[in-house]
Amino acid sequence: MFEEDDPVIEQVGYRLMSQGVYFQSVESGEETLRIEYETVAPGDGIPRQQMGRVINTFRDALEEGWEPAGLDVWVYDTDGEFRGRWEVDAEWLRSLEDEELTEVEFSRRVLSTVSFEEREDS
Repeated sequence: MFEEDDPVIEQVGYRLMSQGVYFQSVESGEETLRIEYETVAPGDGIPRQQMGRVINTFRDALEEGWEPAGLDVWVYDTDGEFRGRWEVDAEWLRSLEDEELTEVEFSRRVLSTVSFEEREDS
């Protein structure tokens, strides 16, 4: 399930399963985790509530010693069809946790990254 041998990331994946989010792969870069997950949520596009659940589950992991990393999240349906992608910059997470960034501003920044075009270069 995971390319990472990180027990915190693994626990995040298990916690999200109950939310209909199934990690297909997690790859670590220098400052970013690329996550591909399958959603069982009906409809098209990226389920917004799931975005919040993914982010909040990673925020909870901060208390367990996870160092904030950026997230590059790719969402697919159960048939493997691309539904969209979104990102979280590691600095946004740090600023949010340090209360230097409001929840509203954080959400605005994340939502501004939503894309429905699958890039080949990533």
